Amino acid sequence: MPTPSDPCWIVAVTIARRVAIDPAEPLSRDDFLPLLWELLDGTGLAGIHEGSLDALEAFAAGITTSDMVLDAAAGDPDRDWVAACDTITAELWFVDQRGARAAAAILAGLTGCTVVGVRHEEPHDWEAESRAGHGPIDIPGFGTIVPPWETPYQRPADAGTTLVIDPGSGFGTGLHPTTKLCLAALGAGRSPPQRVLDFGAGSGILAIAAALRGAPVVDAVEIDPLVHAAIGHNAVLNGVADRVRVSPTLDELPADSPHDLILANIVAPVLRAHVDDLCRRLAPGGRIVLCGLLAADVPEVTALYSRQLATEPIMTALDGWHCLVFARA
Repeated sequence: MPTPSDPCWIVAVTIARRVAIDPAEPLSRDDFLPLLWELLDGTGLAGIHEGSLDALEAFAAGITTSDMVLDAAAGDPDRDWVAACDTITAELWFVDQRGARAAAAILAGLTGCTVVGVRHEEPHDWEAESRAGHGPIDIPGFGTIVPPWETPYQRPADAGTTLVIDPGSGFGTGLHPTTKLCLAALGAGRSPPQRVLDFGAGSGILAIAAALRGAPVVDAVEIDPLVHAAIGHNAVLNGVADRVRVSPTLDELPADSPHDLILANIVAPVLRAHVDDLCRRLAPGGRIVLCGLLAADVPEVTALYSRQLATEPIMTALDGWHCLVFARA
């Protein structure tokens, strides 16, 4: 959640789906929010936070059918839990009390917008608070994930692989059960793979882990261009930038260079849609690791990939999430 880094005054408001600046022409909330900058011109408005919902809150509000959600750029592009709420709580940030009070008086006269309160916000060291929430993460069967500020990280020589990931740089910090399942599956490999595909790479955590485990060629495919630089940054932190290549789609990869390990930690609809592409790119004797699956997803995904690969998977699970590992003959 964005937060002010300097002292400021905050006006908290609830906003309905329709707001009337002009009683004769009520506006939708989406149209009203951008107009706040014009409506409150001269008050010192410095920022607007339109509210947020986590998965548990969205489930409790009846917006989603499950509180278990895997974030992915290839997920539903129309997912907007805040927009689905009948009423949202927004915060408007101001540089001084006079401006905040003036803005509150303006907003109080609008139908569909209710001023909840005005408060003073002291500055926080947000970076320090964020760092405090990200320490070393032990992954049984793989090793340890650490943030950059924890390096050099001292651990026993036989304790597995140390992987450095900068939190907040795309999905995959090591905290989510699906990431842990994939890393455990990677660690269970008998020998380092030669060519690895990380499909839906996010932060690049799985691609980088494969490179650290000895893979000389790793393709990280991530549809969201905003995290490509983060993948490169994380690869540099781990000293494997020369082995991790980032691409936006599978189409960018050579069709005649199959991979002997494919890691796909992504939502079930994407796994179903790309079954042909992924199976075609798996080399003979290779393994494919599919994760991001809830129990209800497992039967269909298993059937699709078993048909293509002529084999049954080994399944593992953690905290309600499931991982399927297929080995091609």
